Amino acid sequence: MNDSTRGALWSALVFPGSGQIVLNHRKRGVFFALLTTTGIVIAMFTVVRGTWTGLEQQALQGSEMSLSLMGTVVIASLATAKKYILLPMILCWALSIIDAWRLGSSR
Repeated sequence: MNDSTRGALWSALVFPGSGQIVLNHRKRGVFFALLTTTGIVIAMFTVVRGTWTGLEQQALQGSEMSLSLMGTVVIASLATAKKYILLPMILCWALSIIDAWRLGSSR
């Protein structure tokens, strides 16, 4: 397997940035890995904060807490995270794959 394929597969299937690390471009690999990890942390924070806020609002309104109500609140929080965070993370992942491919091709 040539270097470009190996790097692209590592970035695509393992974690963004891992293809760069395999190809001995550690700074670039760490950059992509940190960028992706930051996106994951922000997404998790957004979902937890949105869920907490939604459940607080329901409790203040006197709504009875049921499993379906909690599910609705979590789904609304996921929609918010998806709206603002999913696209940048997909772009980062795609750029990592393309960058690993180009780094492998230039060797």
